[in-house]
Order: sequence, then C-alpha cells, then structure tokens
Amino acid sequence: MDVGTSARLGAVGDLIGRIYEAVEQPELWPETIEEIGRFIGGRNDFWSFGPSLPNPDLNPRASEAGCHGTFFLSRSDLRALDQYATEFENLIARFLKLVFLSVLWSQKEIGAREVLGLRMTRRYLIEHGASRTRGHSGRRLIAALWEDGRMFDPRSLQLMKILAPHLDRAARLQMRLNVATLHTELITGALDRLTLGVVLFDQTGARIWHNKQAMEIASDPGVLNFSANRLVGRDASSTQSLRELIKQAVRDSQPGLLAVDRDSSRPLLLIAAPLRAGGRHDSRDESSREGACGVVFISDPDRSDNFTVESLRSAFDLTCREAHMAIAIAQGHGLKTAARANGVAPTTARSQLQQVFAKTNTSHQAELAALVHRTLTHLRQD
Repeated sequence: MDVGTSARLGAVGDLIGRIYEAVEQPELWPETIEEIGRFIGGRNDFWSFGPSLPNPDLNPRASEAGCHGTFFLSRSDLRALDQYATEFENLIARFLKLVFLSVLWSQKEIGAREVLGLRMTRRYLIEHGASRTRGHSGRRLIAALWEDGRMFDPRSLQLMKILAPHLDRAARLQMRLNVATLHTELITGALDRLTLGVVLFDQTGARIWHNKQAMEIASDPGVLNFSANRLVGRDASSTQSLRELIKQAVRDSQPGLLAVDRDSSRPLLLIAAPLRAGGRHDSRDESSREGACGVVFISDPDRSDNFTVESLRSAFDLTCREAHMAIAIAQGHGLKTAARANGVAPTTARSQLQQVFAKTNTSHQAELAALVHRTLTHLRQD
C-alpha cells in the first residue's frame, strides 16, 4: 500500500469518526457534510449551506460527456447515461437521501436546512421518485445531476459505498436519540408541573436532576440548598441528616422521612425512596447496586395552596361564591372570617358552605379542606 492510499484510508476513517461524533453533537452535521463533499467531489455549493451560486461552471467531466450550456446529450451520451444510471442509480439515490436526512439533524441551521434540504430534495429526490413512478428508473435523476455538473467518478462512487452504511447507521442512531430526548423532555415537563420538589441522586448521593419546584424550595442557605450537586442544610448536623436520608434510600433500599425546620414557617418534609434501573430492587444483587439511585420528594406546606376559583369550579361544579368560600376554609379560616373576607353575612356564608358540602360530598370543614388539598394542590398553576 503506497503512502497516498494509506493517507486516503486514514482520512476516510477520520471522516467516519466525525459522522458518529455528529450523532452526539448534531450541530456538527453541516461541516461534516461539507467534509464529505470534499471527499466525494462535485461543485462546492452542492454540499454547502449557502444559496446556489449564480451561473456556476459545469464539472469538467460533465463537459466531456456533452453537458454544455442548455444541456443537449448526443446519442452516445444517452447510452452512457443509461449505463451509468443502471449501475449506480440506487447507490447515488440512497447516498443523497442519507446526506439530506443528516442535514435535518442540525438544530441551529434552520435557514440552511431550508436552502440545502428543500432545494436538493425538490431537485433530485422528487425527480428520482417521479422517474421511478413513470418507469424511467434513475435516468432522470442522473440526468439532473449531470445537468448541474455533478457527475461522480469511480473514486467518488467507491467512497459513497464506504460511507453510505455509516451514514445509514448514524441516521438510525440519531432518530433513536431524538426519540429518547423527546421522551425525556416530556417527562421533565410533566415533573416541572408538580408542586412537590423532585430530586434524583446517583449512588454517591450527588444530584442527577431536579425539577423546577425543587430548585425554588432548595434555594435558601439558611434552610436547604444545593452545594456542589449535593443537598445541604443550614448547619453540619442537618446536612449530615440529609446525607443519611439519601444514603439509606440509595444504598440500603430503605425509604425515609425527614422534617427540616425553618424559623418562621412550617417545616419542609423530605421523603426519600430508592430507585433501581430496570425495576430491580434487590439490594443484594451487585448489578442492581451498580444502577442504584434515589429520589427525594420535597414538600413545602406553605407553597401548596395554589388552588384557584376556576379549578374548584371545574372540579366540583361550584359557583364563584361557593369556590371562594371553599378556598377560605381550605386555607384554615373559620366561617366568620371567611364571611368577612368574601363580604357576605355569616348566615349567607353558612348557606354557601352547606352547598359546598353537598357538592363535594363532605360533611365538615376539616374534611372539605383535606379534600381540596388532596385534589388540587399537586399541580403548579404557572
């Protein structure tokens, strides 16, 4: 093997590596495709993200094949075109489809996707689909390529054969990653709607992820906050209690509960529970411990009163006045205080409360308050 061949093979290997690197970093696809273009050949604007160049010169090989100006082909050219299409139609069409599909993964080049993706798809892939429908095989596709000066020589076709399986595999991997990312974003969005703080920890007790409510609750160094991806309390003693709670859940597979005192508010309540990859919960199983992690739910009783008049009316078919009365009771106010807050007489307030009892199937204020909190305080209103 000569030095030139060895260098080319090394460069192709590097390019294959870049293809898989672009799967993990989709923003690399544009420059990866341009690098592929430099290997395959053809006019630069065929592979780049800029607009088509005005009146580009044809590829010299296309000129030699009779592709001049208005693109008339002689009979010999047509015979060559037929043979070329028969041999390489499927390879070229497959390769171009994979290249164009790869372009779509670039999330930061929307304008570029429109320029390259739509232009090339309309010019070549639609042409290819139409030609197959009308029984012309790939002749029209190849003719369109030749007309634009994109005639691939044997070396380019060989590179296509080498790169096509890797582009195919990369496209499949990218689709799976995109689906997994979508699922993760949906789950994250759902957990961010909870009024409970949710924090995931790995087996060392380090934070993996937290939802929006957890970040808001654990933001007071005088009570509870995150430091170096770990949950810490106001002092060494409370921090040690937090670490023991998490350790017990992660390493010993034992749930636990901890109250974190605050100076001027009701205590925060933390509930820790073990999680295992694949649903395995046997702490004696070594493979189970390797995938161990834990979850901590943080409840702030002073942040849970997020029910609204609209939500109460929808849930229990209450009138506006009845909903205001139910909210006052759920917030711990007595009947007289609720009447004053709503601007009604105590007798009217009592009548409204009886209507609320009937519609919610409750019989006293404590039961009503518990029902409202259980039903309507789990989701954030923002």
